[in-house]
Amino acid sequence: MNALGDLLRRLVALLERLSPRERVLLGAGAAAGLVVAVWALGGVLAERRATLRAQIAASEREVVELARLRDRYLQLRAERDVVRRKLERGGADFSLFSHLEGVTRDTLSRDRVAAMNPSTRTVAEGLQEEDVEMRLSGVSLRELVGLLYDVEKSDLPLLVSRLQMKKRFDQPFVYDAVLVVGRLRSTAATAAP
Repeated sequence: MNALGDLLRRLVALLERLSPRERVLLGAGAAAGLVVAVWALGGVLAERRATLRAQIAASEREVVELARLRDRYLQLRAERDVVRRKLERGGADFSLFSHLEGVTRDTLSRDRVAAMNPSTRTVAEGLQEEDVEMRLSGVSLRELVGLLYDVEKSDLPLLVSRLQMKKRFDQPFVYDAVLVVGRLRSTAATAAP
């Protein structure tokens, strides 16, 4: 504290030795230096403020995007739960082949079904896809649409993954068709006794 007092005494002594004109010039120089320092500090603060505003705006956009993604996640999770419940409803005792055989019997005559070939493949861990390829011969468009409707209106999530139709050259309103119907099932349901 003594050193600061000594420094101030020297500064006052130095100023007293200056002429009035030198004092005015020194004061004007100090004022100009102070103005420049305040202006530079104001520029830095304005730049920092603009940067902070941009960061706040970006953060607000990110919060909105996160809320949208959260809502989408919750929607997908609810849809997944609905699909799982439908898969569990089919159970291990459900046979896609038998179900399609019954639906086909109600819609088409037996001689229209040339072949029904079942297959199963693992899609992901815990999920299998069960498919039945149906080869239909000599069906009308009305019969085919009726069969597709009966397959799709089932409570189970059945999917027509492929449909090929070929018009017969001798009969313009009669088709040969290949229809692949599939469903997903839990491998836990198939492994359960």
